[in-house]
Amino acid sequence: MSMIMSMMLMVLLGASTSVVNAFTPPKSSSFLAAASRPIQMASSATATSTTTTKAYDWSFIDRVYLITCPNADPDGTRLSTAQSILETVNLKANVTVKPFDTDDEDRIRGCYTSHISVLQDALVDLERSSSSNNNPWDAFVQKVLPPSNNNNNNNKRQKQGQRQRQRRILVLEDNIAATGNLDQAGLDAIQSYADDTSNHWDVIHLAYIPYVPSLTVVREKDRLVKLNCGIGSALGTTAYIITEDAIRILCQQHAAQSYYAAIPDVMAELFPTTRYAAFPTPFLRAPQTKSLVNPQLDELRQVLFRPTITSFVQRILTMTGWSTNQLLPLTIGTLLAVSGISGKMSVEAMTSIVTTGSYQGDAPLPVVAVSFVICIASLALIAQGVLLAPQPPATATNDEEEEEQASSSVIYK
Repeated sequence: MSMIMSMMLMVLLGASTSVVNAFTPPKSSSFLAAASRPIQMASSATATSTTTTKAYDWSFIDRVYLITCPNADPDGTRLSTAQSILETVNLKANVTVKPFDTDDEDRIRGCYTSHISVLQDALVDLERSSSSNNNPWDAFVQKVLPPSNNNNNNNKRQKQGQRQRQRRILVLEDNIAATGNLDQAGLDAIQSYADDTSNHWDVIHLAYIPYVPSLTVVREKDRLVKLNCGIGSALGTTAYIITEDAIRILCQQHAAQSYYAAIPDVMAELFPTTRYAAFPTPFLRAPQTKSLVNPQLDELRQVLFRPTITSFVQRILTMTGWSTNQLLPLTIGTLLAVSGISGKMSVEAMTSIVTTGSYQGDAPLPVVAVSFVICIASLALIAQGVLLAPQPPATATNDEEEEEQASSSVIYK
């Protein structure tokens, strides 16, 4: 039931925002300027691509990976589109593309497996980088010092390590899109928070779904928010930064239990209080990219995953502190109240015209006409939310409840 409520919330908020945007002049889409090489700061003089690239500094990220499925993308459209987006944000040249075949028996398992595989490879890459950067003098001291001193040195090193920067990677999916919210100040805020060893975090989402049930967004810093939700409230895995320690925890969990849930649900279970997000998010799940898991919801995503709509809902959750479970009844109640007031005004105007042959009301006739349109639009939004929301299971068995939770976990894919 919570999933159905969230799906209705998605439709209602999405359609409502579309109406507002229809009367709002569009912002300029050229939010990016010129430059070329990723990870390090670049200058516009080095730009060789026709794609306009901004000199964003991603140097606080140690590795970047892009997950793609070539067998589901025979013409390479998904991958080329994702790479084009990453080029505009100064990331493409340092991205390692990780191809996987789709798991046609279980697409949710396939998504899980691809992410776990990337995290396992990331550990190897991080260790390799660490080994290549080791100081030979440290290795010599380890060999020649007596065991007691050597142990003391290890203890000291461990204490120092607690104050050292936590290595981290950025994982992306080829269904990524840009929101237009990326700027260097936002990246600087993420870096400052991530590098501050007094902050305990495991995941920082650069894209997340604000429509999942029981989600509460709490402002942490100026450009960061804390995400609170449980299993079955999948935030998505389109773009996220994850620490080395969190990677190890996920890999250890996989070694112990293998696949048992969607990857966002596993993260929710293992990191219930240490997941954060950029505010506003610079990326989102692309609305036009076809789903590899549940294509029956593609039409819904085209409405709900528009950058303006997603950013609008995220802002509401952040500014109000409401959970998504609170936002849905408030949205429906507001629409019903608006439609009721507008409908009453319209009925009174029509009654006056029918009985007297002219309009005798206090409100100007154009206002009445607008009220009638608002009434119809509000009722249509509610009807659309009811029609597009998934049907509840026939019987509430445990297996079906688990299946409903799984369904809510894959709307992002």
